Amino acid sequence: MSWLKHVVIDIAALAVIAIFTFAGGTWAWWIIAIYTPLLVVLKVTALTTGVSSAVKKKGGEEAPDWFFHLVYALSVLLLLQATEYLFAGGWALIWILSAVGQARSRPSKKK
Repeated sequence: MSWLKHVVIDIAALAVIAIFTFAGGTWAWWIIAIYTPLLVVLKVTALTTGVSSAVKKKGGEEAPDWFFHLVYALSVLLLLQATEYLFAGGWALIWILSAVGQARSRPSKKK
């Protein structure tokens, strides 16, 4: 469970999305509006440059794959509930890019 300290930002982002969905707030909208495209750019950059594989090789306990699937799925669903379709699409793209990155970083089982 030491991986929890590595996912604080993901949990905070999900909390902001939930607050925005259920309580509204211009401040939350701006956080989502800035963080979503930033994360898309970071995910694309990590995939194209191979940074995600290098970071995983550094060591340390990684969060399980299911955790990220859960966070991204909840983010998409909450943003759809808030009728923020552009942001929901951005988080769906983040989810897809993360899944591709996870698939690339797994060791191949071919012999």
